Amino acid sequence: MLDAAGVVARVRATDLPEVPRPGEAPVEYARRIALEKALAGRQARHAGDPEAVLASDTVVTLDGAILGKPSDPADAVSMLRRLAGHTHEVVTAFALSRGEAAPLVATDTTRVTFRSLTDAEIDAYVASGEAADKAGAYGIQGRAGAFVSHVEGAYDTVVGLPLGPVLDALMEAGVVPGRSPMARRLACLRGRIAAACQAVGRSPDEVALIAVSKTRPPEDVRAALALGLEDFGENYVQEWREKAEALGEGPRWHFIGHLQSNKAKYLAAGAAAVHALDSASAVEALDRAASKAGRTIDVCIQVNVGGEAQKSGVDPANVEALLVQAAAAPGLRLRGLMTVPPDGALCETRAFFAELRRMRDTLATPARPLPWLSMGMSGDFDQAIAEGATHVRVGTALFGARAAAPAHP
Repeated sequence: MLDAAGVVARVRATDLPEVPRPGEAPVEYARRIALEKALAGRQARHAGDPEAVLASDTVVTLDGAILGKPSDPADAVSMLRRLAGHTHEVVTAFALSRGEAAPLVATDTTRVTFRSLTDAEIDAYVASGEAADKAGAYGIQGRAGAFVSHVEGAYDTVVGLPLGPVLDALMEAGVVPGRSPMARRLACLRGRIAAACQAVGRSPDEVALIAVSKTRPPEDVRAALALGLEDFGENYVQEWREKAEALGEGPRWHFIGHLQSNKAKYLAAGAAAVHALDSASAVEALDRAASKAGRTIDVCIQVNVGGEAQKSGVDPANVEALLVQAAAAPGLRLRGLMTVPPDGALCETRAFFAELRRMRDTLATPARPLPWLSMGMSGDFDQAIAEGATHVRVGTALFGARAAAPAHP
C-alpha cells in the first residue's frame, strides 16, 4: 500500500502481545499498540534500514467493546453475528518514530454499517479462512465487502492504514518530500488500488485509473499529466473538444458519457476509447466516422444493470446483439462492458458489479474475449476492483470536490 503510494518501505513483523488492559478504551488501546510496535521496530533496526519507523494498529469496536482477531472459527462467527445489521467503528492508530524526536502518534476513525446477514452467509465467509487474521473477523477489501452497507469516513482506515494522514505526517517529519494536494490524493488512490488488488490476488497493473476531468479546467489536466496520469475521461463532447484543443497530444481521452449519434464525427477525430455505446445507431455512427477518419477506436458497451429508466445503457437482454454489431464494425475495437450502477448501499453496488462480470464471462468467446470491465467510481472503486474491474473512473477522489457541471447541448 505504501509502496504504491510512492513511499519506499521495508516491512517487518513484530511479535508483541495485543491484549487490552482492564478499562482501556479502544482508541487508547490502538494508540498504545501502535506506539509499542514502533518502538520495538526501532530497537530491531538493522544496519542500512531507514531512519524512520512507522507502525499501525487497527481496532474494531462495537458499543465500546474491542473486537480483536478471532481466536477460532466459532469466535469469528460470534463477532460477525454481533456486527450484522449494526454500525461499528474502525479505529486505526499509527506511530512514527524518527531520530531523537518524540514519536508522533495519531488516530483516524471510520464508521462502518453492516447489512443484516444470514447464518449461512456468516458460516460460508468464516469457512473461506478470510476472517482468521482480521480485526473484527472481516476484511472489507475481500469477500466481506459484500456485507458493508455504508462507510462514513476514510475507506483506507478500514483497510488498515489511513494513507492521507500518514502521508501528511511523513511529509511534516521530512521523511518524504512535500506533495501538492493533487499528488497526495493520487498517492492515496494508488495505495488503495494496490490494496484492493492484493486482497483478491490481482496485480495493480491490471487496473487502469481514468481521471474523470469533466468540469475541470485544462490546468487541472495538465497538473495530472505532470504527475504521470495519461488516461482522462470526459462526459460531454463539446467540453472534450475544447480541452483536446487546449491540451494537444498529451492526454489519452476516454469518452464516458452518453453518445448522441450526431456527435460521433467529433469523437472519431481524437478519442482513444468510448465506454458508453448503448444503441445500434450509436455503434453505426461511430464506426462510420472512425472509418472515414482512418482510425480504430476502443469501445465498450454500456449495460443498464439496474434497469433505471433515467440512465443510459442497453438492457441486459439486448447486450449480445449489440456486441455482435460492434465486433463486426471495422472502425471499432470491441473491448468489453461498462456500467454505472444505481445509487445505493455499497453492498448493493458491489452486487451490480458482480452481475456485469458474470455477464461478461457468459458472453465472452475466444474470438470476442471482452477483456475490459469499466466500472467503479470515487465512492466504490475498491469493490469494483474486487469484482474484476479493469478500468475505474475516478474524479472527486483525485481532483477534489467538483464544481457545478456546465450546460452542454
